[in-house]
Amino acid sequence: MSRLTDALRLNTRPVAVYRERSIPDGASVPSADCCIPSLLMKCARTGVKCAADREHIRCKGALSGLGFGGIPDRMRSSRNLSADGDAESKHGGRRHFVCPEAAMLQLDGIKDYGDGEDAIVFQDLDEAMAEKKPIEVVVFIADPTRISALAILAGFDRRTPGPAMVSPYGHACQQIYALPRAEGESDDPHAVLGMTDLYARRFVDHDKFTLSVPYRLYLRMEENTEASFLGKENWPEYLGKCI
Repeated sequence: MSRLTDALRLNTRPVAVYRERSIPDGASVPSADCCIPSLLMKCARTGVKCAADREHIRCKGALSGLGFGGIPDRMRSSRNLSADGDAESKHGGRRHFVCPEAAMLQLDGIKDYGDGEDAIVFQDLDEAMAEKKPIEVVVFIADPTRISALAILAGFDRRTPGPAMVSPYGHACQQIYALPRAEGESDDPHAVLGMTDLYARRFVDHDKFTLSVPYRLYLRMEENTEASFLGKENWPEYLGKCI
């Protein structure tokens, strides 16, 4: 167990996300439409390695969120997310944006990755590190107190102005993989708050969110744990009072 995990006393496992050429032997493969419960949540709660390739992804949003080439028609998705697009959606549209143009402004900021020829893997972080897997993103599932602690730690040695944590619009899978992966390409990456996708909220405890960080930011956070507020003698007592 890492110093950071031990200090936070997490109820679920931090999850490492990375890519392999194909689904690893013995990995649990999703069968439901949404990938969140069968990939992220199953791994975090049970420690079981979970993986999927494009063949096993049934949600179009996950083609972008999990790096399988991207959403086929972003304009159609934008219409379905807007009030103007109600008539074109069999479900009446989500009405998350006033118009398709406003939705596109947010969707255009989410990078697409991959060509659909590989697999994405969710694995217990300690196991993945021990096996020297090519980890890209680390995902924490936690209550607001622990999310707050992680956000503060993410900014502990930050050298640029602005927030250490951002909360961009996106599908839950984009918030746990595509968006933090893109952050990993910047000189001073942000942590990404996730599970603000109302559709996916049903799959996580009502008092939990995700915080996803590029792997190199996680390594900085782990190294800074002892020097930060998490290393103070009264931190366990303070955490207990908050939760």
